[in-house]
Amino acid sequence: MAAANIPLLTWCVAVALLAGLTGLWERLAWRGVQVSVRFRPARIFGGEPVDVVVHIANAKRLPLPLARLTVRLPAGLMPGWGSAPSTFRGHYRRLFLPGRSETVLELPIRVRNRGEYRLDGVELEISDPFDLLSVSRTIEEEAELLVMPEPRITAPVPILRRLPFGAPSPAARMFEDRERFAGVRPYEPGDPLNRIHWKLTAHAGELQTKLFEPTRSADVLLVLDLAGGEPFWDNVFPGIAEDVIGWASVIGRRAFASGWRVGLLANTHFRRGRGLLRVPASSARGHEAALFAALARMPAEPTADLAPVLREAGRRLAGGSTAVVISARPGPALREEVGRLRRRGAE
Repeated sequence: MAAANIPLLTWCVAVALLAGLTGLWERLAWRGVQVSVRFRPARIFGGEPVDVVVHIANAKRLPLPLARLTVRLPAGLMPGWGSAPSTFRGHYRRLFLPGRSETVLELPIRVRNRGEYRLDGVELEISDPFDLLSVSRTIEEEAELLVMPEPRITAPVPILRRLPFGAPSPAARMFEDRERFAGVRPYEPGDPLNRIHWKLTAHAGELQTKLFEPTRSADVLLVLDLAGGEPFWDNVFPGIAEDVIGWASVIGRRAFASGWRVGLLANTHFRRGRGLLRVPASSARGHEAALFAALARMPAEPTADLAPVLREAGRRLAGGSTAVVISARPGPALREEVGRLRRRGAE
């Protein structure tokens, strides 16, 4: 009878031993293991190279005999050209990591379109030398990639020649820095109403005009028409909108390189009920990155006609400022508003 129970006892001991080893391996496998994931660089223009950088460190003496790393990419990102073909969109690596060591994996990716991207998931599975017991974890990393737009077609040379960026004349002119208040003076005929300091006017009993510190950096406002004509709801073409956004990226880079302060206005919304997309011109640190981030995240669908939007913005546009209206098919109302801006002194 005892002899008949020996196989059963042996099986029970094996199951108990396997369960104990599994629990021990689950406690020891991830001890001292740290994983970090990031994009390098985190901001690129379309077509530039970018890598997913995975850093794995094993601080304990016990090595990791077998580790499997899976990086899943979101829609719009693809493995680099040099990557081995796979059945899923992402990267897969097997590696051995000795005790008290670390490794860095640089996984190339390709970008299809502009936008903001986050990894769908990063999973690391650690197994024993015989690949019998494995434990896995999903790495929670807030790695973000911001892809800024590049033009799909080249802007015509005659249009580029009309832009003032880089020409000697803007550098020789003096403008007013609307962010630096310098005082007031008595009102003179011809001063615009938006320059009157109404509080001091009420205190002094006569009109007072605001003064600002002089600067050689002028303001330029990029005005984007994402519609293919008027009215906007009947002319929604994402391809045209992408071309307009790409042209704005090129013109913005030329303006920043020439020392201009650049603002942005478009007839679309980031979110419903949040107002039209606006980025005021500024010389503050980080403004260039903020403007190109807005171009990267901008929806490719118009939510209003540009003509009334430009009319409102034109009332606050300072004399001597430059407004660059980018429209694939400007309608009659938009052309009329551009003419009004020119008559007010805007270039």
